[in-house]
Amino acid sequence: MSDPEPRAVAVKIYDREYTLRTTGDAAALRELAEAVDARMREIARSTSSVDTLKAAILAALSFADEVRQAREQLRAMDETLGQRSLECVSLLDPFLRHKSA
Repeated sequence: MSDPEPRAVAVKIYDREYTLRTTGDAAALRELAEAVDARMREIARSTSSVDTLKAAILAALSFADEVRQAREQLRAMDETLGQRSLECVSLLDPFLRHKSA
């Protein structure tokens, strides 16, 4: 099966129109653009005299920090799951050995 053809998706971020190309879900791309627009506007409201580029950079840093935090949480959850799995194995192993004997 071949890759789908990229299609153009119009989005508006910070009062500017952009035409982006995607092979993915157009609705998801629009949702991401809306999130970027909202974050840039939030930054502009909370920062005096912010230009478009600065708002975009601060929004990108904010999203990057969210990704970093999510990765850390995922790593911690994965570690906890691994530990709990080992605990379950150590509890079940004697029982299963006894049953098979």
